[in-house]
Amino acid sequence: MTEGEQRNQWNSTYSSKPNFFGAEPSDLAIRAVDIFRKNGCRKVLELGCGQGRDTCLFAKEGFQVIALDYSESGICQMREKAKEMCMDKNVECVCQDLRAGIPLPDGSVDAVYSHMLFTMELWEKEIQFILDECNRVLRPGGLNIYSVRNDHDPHFGKGPHKGEDMWQNPIGFVVHYFSEEKIKRLSKGYEIVHVREFDDPSKPFTKKLYEVLLRKP
Repeated sequence: MTEGEQRNQWNSTYSSKPNFFGAEPSDLAIRAVDIFRKNGCRKVLELGCGQGRDTCLFAKEGFQVIALDYSESGICQMREKAKEMCMDKNVECVCQDLRAGIPLPDGSVDAVYSHMLFTMELWEKEIQFILDECNRVLRPGGLNIYSVRNDHDPHFGKGPHKGEDMWQNPIGFVVHYFSEEKIKRLSKGYEIVHVREFDDPSKPFTKKLYEVLLRKP
């Protein structure tokens, strides 16, 4: 599946299903709120915000959020949600393909957050570039928390193989799976605070994920 086909599939999915991943925030986002508060984070960059279920939580909790996604459909829905919540002053929505970089200055955010962004159809070199960009825009001591599908997931190694550790799942999306070794390899320039496994029961099926917390020195 080409890059354009994957983007079109996300646009189509979001347009037809306003709460594709559910209306409630993810468990990762709930844990992230606590982590951000304990570390004095105020300005959060969210990558791959989708339809904004986690973005809404961060805004409600008082964080200033810059939300990026390459799906125009998802970004439009996020903007509408922010207006409905009267929080559009707290949320900046940007349609951006992260493979082209993060359109922010160096050291401009306290934390970067992404839930299953890197588990999309991205090559390792593209993931490394995005993680390097995250490091660039973080202030010293800033945090990068993300989640990825891991190699214990029930769909790992199943379906059409798309290269590296990527397979196409039953509903047509290409998924990149991560081992702990891969996470460590991609974390150059960061201090690894923790790598923890957890179950994500969000629709359409339960997934096995790693929660990764990195700190910029």
